[in-house]
Amino acid sequence: MRCLRLWMPLATMALGLMISCASALADASAVSAQIIVAGHGEVTIPPTHGRFTIAVTTSAATASTAGSDNARLSKAVSDALFAAGMTREELLGTRLNVNAKWDYDDHGRRKGRTTYEATNTLRVESARLEQLGVLVDAALGAGASSVSDVDFSARNATTARRQALTLAMEDARSEADTIARAAGGLLGELVAVTTERSGVPAGELQEMIVTANRRAMAAPVPTSVTPNDIVIEAHVNARWGFLPARH
Repeated sequence: MRCLRLWMPLATMALGLMISCASALADASAVSAQIIVAGHGEVTIPPTHGRFTIAVTTSAATASTAGSDNARLSKAVSDALFAAGMTREELLGTRLNVNAKWDYDDHGRRKGRTTYEATNTLRVESARLEQLGVLVDAALGAGASSVSDVDFSARNATTARRQALTLAMEDARSEADTIARAAGGLLGELVAVTTERSGVPAGELQEMIVTANRRAMAAPVPTSVTPNDIVIEAHVNARWGFLPARH
């Protein structure tokens, strides 16, 4: 009888432990259920600045001649830009490169030096978007070889990105809430969220490059630069806990 009395409390404790473990496993299963969604948000803003690169290229039999010829031509291009209304602050900087040009045989081996080429690049940035075409025409008309690397930016891009992130998070939460309700439960606490930075479109990039090249070769038609609005995008990946309905 004494053994039986000892066995009954032990059996009761074991049963209670099994019930507690089963309850804990059920709670853990409920907690581990998660809803993972992606959210997207975008804000459209007008560009406030435009940038482009002007290349002035000359070639000659010697490096010194190529460099001096380039200096004269680059000055003519700069003078034309200033005459067209460019300010000192809008000329971001210049870079000069002088390189030898080589002739190669059919096997790709150097046969000899043919000439020297000097290229001076001028980087221009202006907030007067309506003047960009005028500056392009002035540079090409003064002897610039090409205009490239055209892009547009906006000063309030950081504020716009924060707005886009807010919209992306709202989108993700709405998706998660819809999924939770469709699954017969409720949305739990936010577990984790990540984001990645999206690139900013450059605007009407290709059109300006093509027009600039055409302007240099064909009839003197004024260059028109029409930048697109800038779309700031944000993407988030978020995880929420899922709370199943209790019956």
